[in-house]
Amino acid sequence: MHQSVKPPGEAWSWEAVVVKSSVFARSGSSAELSCSYSTHASQGFTLEWRYAAPGTSAIQAERVMYYNGHLYWVNSWEGRVALVQNPPVSGVASVKILSVQPSDAGLYICDVTNPNDWSGSGQGLINLTVLVPPSVPVCQLSGSTYVGNDVTLTCVSSQGVPTPIYSWSREKDAAPLPPNSMVEDQRTGSLMLTNLSAAFAGTYTCRASNDLGEAACSISVKVAHGGTAAVVGGVLMGTFLFALLIAAVVAYLLCYRKRARQRTDKNEMRRMNVDPAEWRKSSKGPLLSGDSNDHPSLRVSHFSPLV
Repeated sequence: MHQSVKPPGEAWSWEAVVVKSSVFARSGSSAELSCSYSTHASQGFTLEWRYAAPGTSAIQAERVMYYNGHLYWVNSWEGRVALVQNPPVSGVASVKILSVQPSDAGLYICDVTNPNDWSGSGQGLINLTVLVPPSVPVCQLSGSTYVGNDVTLTCVSSQGVPTPIYSWSREKDAAPLPPNSMVEDQRTGSLMLTNLSAAFAGTYTCRASNDLGEAACSISVKVAHGGTAAVVGGVLMGTFLFALLIAAVVAYLLCYRKRARQRTDKNEMRRMNVDPAEWRKSSKGPLLSGDSNDHPSLRVSHFSPLV
């Protein structure tokens, strides 16, 4: 057996098996994987379809369907894939995926075996690409939007085949910007805004598009003066320091008043020659009473006032 070379768009295949190498199908539609053979299906003839997910080698492909006179489908493929010709014994081994999903993308192998005609046995490889419109992108802003700063807007769609192209736009009535103040990358979806000023404020819209459709997201940019933050910070710091000063003054006055009272009490005790313990007791009630026995050091005067 010799391997044949096919024109662009055709997969390599053995001479006995011919396939279309590249198949494109929109998500949700049907896709036919074409495979034909020239051998005569006799005793022992088998047909097998295998599938390898993107990034997986053909050797690791898993069985999808097997025919040896009886038809066998494997796991979740049954009900989703059908033979174009059933039974596949007249030279047509094609299958049709009824409702293509993004997870169906990958490599498919059509393998025909005829032990009575080895020259008519062979296999062909088909690459299925599932076309998906862009999903709704996510818009984000990176950086601080102060006057004079640079910031970057990003826009990313999680799905989209072919890979979406991104484009940014501003409001129709937006103020004009200086030349070269916006740097756009349509491949990654980034938009850099340089040397911000009040003119940059407004709504920015990103559109992700491919051959199947487009989707958009928007983000608002508000530009603030860098001094504003400093002023606010200064006011807050000043308020804190003022409150701290007031607290210190109040604490000092309370402490000073307490010490002054203690000095006054000591002076009174010295002047009246009162024991400190007795003085503390007297602070709970009148110091002087008619009973001189309670305070031997004190004498109640019995003299009447002069008339």
